[in-house]
Amino acid sequence: MNRLTLTLGVSALAALAIAAQPAGAREVKITTAMARNFIGGAYAVLYLVDAEGKYETTLHVFGTTQRYYSHLRNWYRATDLADVDRYADADGKSGPSVRRGEVAEISVEIADELFDKGYMLRIDSTLYEGRDYGTDAEVPLATTSSGVEIEGRGYVKTLRFDL
Repeated sequence: MNRLTLTLGVSALAALAIAAQPAGAREVKITTAMARNFIGGAYAVLYLVDAEGKYETTLHVFGTTQRYYSHLRNWYRATDLADVDRYADADGKSGPSVRRGEVAEISVEIADELFDKGYMLRIDSTLYEGRDYGTDAEVPLATTSSGVEIEGRGYVKTLRFDL
């Protein structure tokens, strides 16, 4: 099993800027295991949505060719609705696509006040000349969800985060 590990200097706290006063942040390790039911590299995007399902911020994009981003359909639509420049939002947060059977790990900082408030960590996936999976997997951003593997329904085998 291949392992891809990225440590990102991304701060969801800074990206969201939703707190009036500075607050603490937690380092969160997000692990995405890809299924073996495809050939080549899959594109995927990890992002946060609030309790109403509204887009908050992009955490990471697996894949660097922007013309395929529209196939990450729920994220693409959500960034439109939020009036976010998705390409600027993904700048510095993208890396290579992920291959079948690969395990990708990234580390990000997420503001303490986002935990246990209904936020969801979501991943969409797509494959060149393959099916698009909007919301391939999602897990509540709750302390009780740390370490829990959620099964994907497409190219993502499992998604989990650890505090």
